[in-house]
Amino acid sequence: MKGIAGTIFHYIDVTFVNIRMALLRVVEYPSNIIGWLLSNPVQFLVGFATIQFAVSEFGDINGWNYGQLAFLYGLAVLSHALSMIFFVQGWFMGNYVIHGEFDRYLTRPMSVLYQFFFTNINIIGVTDLIPGLCVFLYGCHKVGFHWSIGNVFMIFVLLTGATLIRGGIYIILGTTTFWTRSNNDFAQYTQEIFDKTTMYPLSMYPEGVQFVLTYLIPIGWVTFYPVSNMLGLSNDYLQTSAAVWLTLLIGILVMVLAALFFRLGLRNYESAGN
Repeated sequence: MKGIAGTIFHYIDVTFVNIRMALLRVVEYPSNIIGWLLSNPVQFLVGFATIQFAVSEFGDINGWNYGQLAFLYGLAVLSHALSMIFFVQGWFMGNYVIHGEFDRYLTRPMSVLYQFFFTNINIIGVTDLIPGLCVFLYGCHKVGFHWSIGNVFMIFVLLTGATLIRGGIYIILGTTTFWTRSNNDFAQYTQEIFDKTTMYPLSMYPEGVQFVLTYLIPIGWVTFYPVSNMLGLSNDYLQTSAAVWLTLLIGILVMVLAALFFRLGLRNYESAGN
């Protein structure tokens, strides 16, 4: 037990060191972070303004009013930002496989998967938190969200599960490069899917799409089902009072499957040698 606790504390300590180093890299090039601070919030705020225009012109979207959509959209952007901070490297795993970058991870006495993601934490992803937080707080105001300890804890649980789902999917997609030997950037494909399915009500899509995004690729659990539960909104496809906890459970399961899949892929790694 003492050995396990020591290992956990060691990983936590290394994580904080990596965060500090990531912050130092950002401070070293301040113009870079300033550029991201200007551009990243704009793209999400413009996207939200588009939703506002659609609601004002055509009315509620599949039974969701403007405030409820703001609540949903804000949480979607927040989980996106957290996944950008900790798991965005999965998009570029192909480059590491092709150029043999995993060699250095294999020589260190720590988990290769942990090293891959946490030795290069993407602090720039923090810039996505700003618009997400702004829209979410606005949505909370519009829906009359009660800031109790229990509700805040539920938001924390939801974001943890949603981030794990996103991160697990990034890992699974990135791991396929151990077999394909391709450096294809999955960012464009995954983000298009996530943006179209987490920032809008899933119930607006056909039942076949809802089935796929509920049971096969659990994107619907990132925001739609837990937010529907929290706001007391009904949908014709799936109704559960434990949606927030299911999001966390599904996130853990997806991450475990992703880690196992990564270990399988790593066995197929051919290094940088001949």
